[in-house]
Amino acid sequence: MRKLVFGLILAFAVSALYPATAQADSADDESSFVTKINELRASKGLPSLQVNANLVAKARAWSAGMAAAGKIWHSTLSDGVTADWKKLGENVGMGGSVDGLHKAFVASPHHYDNLVDPAFGQVGIGIVMSGTTMFVTEVFMQLMPAKTAPIVTLPTTPITLPQLTTTTTAKPPAPKPTAPKPAVAAVKPAAAPTTTTTTAPPVAAPPVEPAATPVAAAPVDASRAPSPLLVSVLERLRTFDS
Repeated sequence: MRKLVFGLILAFAVSALYPATAQADSADDESSFVTKINELRASKGLPSLQVNANLVAKARAWSAGMAAAGKIWHSTLSDGVTADWKKLGENVGMGGSVDGLHKAFVASPHHYDNLVDPAFGQVGIGIVMSGTTMFVTEVFMQLMPAKTAPIVTLPTTPITLPQLTTTTTAKPPAPKPTAPKPAVAAVKPAAAPTTTTTTAPPVAAPPVEPAATPVAAAPVDASRAPSPLLVSVLERLRTFDS
């Protein structure tokens, strides 16, 4: 941001226009300048200037240099200013009194602009006496706006907490014990025996003579012996039967 500096010199002899008055302590004179400036600003509806110690130190040092040289001129306004400033202004003058110098500043349009600039909020007055001559420096400052951290808005997701519901449920009656079923051992069925049946091929029977038809033996007379022929026939039949 651009910084502005303004310096105005009250280059004429104020003491020639306004008679000198009794000199007071320099610190009191500095306070008197501040009071008069703030009274002027209040009459214009402007806020009062706050005394800045850094500006006071700069103004006193510069007034001392002017008093030593016996003349007035402007400083480099940014020199010695440690605050983060945006705009600076300066009035310098020499004269015989606070009242005389302040009236001369108000009467000069450009000096007056510094006194009533609404941008300024800080001031420092420095007075150094050289004999009966007062050398004054008025330094005005507007501070740089305070830097604020950016506000980061995090997306918020509404969280709904589950409601806790307490429910009392009657316990079901305990089941009646059932008689245990007799354990039945599974009977594994006996494996069916593997039977191998072998059928012998039919064997051709040897040719035989057909069996003789049994003949009932004739009743034998116990008193008679069998004949040899009968015995032979019976033997053959017995052989076939066996």
